[in-house]
Amino acid sequence: MLWGEKMSLKLIQALAQNQLRVFTPKDACRVGQSIGMSPKSIPGMLSKMAKREYIDYLGEGLYALESDLSFAPPLHSFDIAMKIAKKGAISHRSALFHYGLTDQMFSIVYITVPKVVGANLSTKKVYKVRGAINRLMRIDPKNYWGVTRIFMTEEKVWITDLERTLIDGLTRPDLCGGFREVIYAFELAASRIKPNVIFDYAKRTSLVVCKRLGWVLDELNVFPETQEQLEVLPMTYPQKLDVAGKRRGRVSKRWNLLENIYYQTNLKE
Repeated sequence: MLWGEKMSLKLIQALAQNQLRVFTPKDACRVGQSIGMSPKSIPGMLSKMAKREYIDYLGEGLYALESDLSFAPPLHSFDIAMKIAKKGAISHRSALFHYGLTDQMFSIVYITVPKVVGANLSTKKVYKVRGAINRLMRIDPKNYWGVTRIFMTEEKVWITDLERTLIDGLTRPDLCGGFREVIYAFELAASRIKPNVIFDYAKRTSLVVCKRLGWVLDELNVFPETQEQLEVLPMTYPQKLDVAGKRRGRVSKRWNLLENIYYQTNLKE
C-alpha cells in the first residue's frame, strides 16, 4: 500500500471513530491534526480521496464516508441537512412527512435554524446536495422551541415535535403543502395531539394563529375545552384563515376569521 493510501485510510478510520459520517474539510483537518497529520495537506488529500472514490463528495463543501467504510446504514437526507445547518431542526413539510401526516413525496428538506453562534448563518438559503434541496429558515433564537431528538439510521437528528410542526403549518402553510394539507395533517394527528401543549404553543406565536387553531379544532370537532380557551382570546378585526389565500369569503363569527378556503373533511378520499 502506498504512503498516500495509508494516510487516507488512517484519516478515514479516525473520522469513523469520531462518528463523522458527513464532514467538512474543517472537520477533517481537526481530526487529522489529532492523529499527527498536517492540516494544510488535508484539503488536497480529500479531493484526491473523492476522485478515487475512497469517500463521497456530496457538494456544497460536504464529504461523506461510504457506508461500507463507516459500518453504518446509508445516509438519510436529514443527516445531510443537519450537517449543512450545523444547528437547528428538521421542520415544516419535512417534519409532517416524518410524522406520517402527508402522503406527498417531495425533494425539499426544510430546516429551521436559530441565529446562534455555531449555526449556519450564511445569507444562502438553499443548498442542493445529492439532488435534494435543503432550505434553511433562519429565526430569532427566542422563537426556537418545540424541538425533539430522533434517530435516523444511527444518527440523532433534531426535529420539531408534533405540536410545533402543526403550529408551523398554521403560521406558514406555504411551507407545508398549503392550508388544505395542514388541515389534513391535523385530522390524521388528532389522536396524538396533546391539547395543553398545542394550546401553549399557539399562545407563543400570535393571536391569529390561536384563532386558526381554534377554527381547525372546531371543524374537526375535537378538544372542546381547548376551543373554549381559544375562543375567548380577543381579536379586534377579522384576519385571513389561510394567510396565503386571497382576502375574500365569509367571516366566521366565532373565530373572527375570513374563511378564504374551501374545506371539507376527508380531503384525501
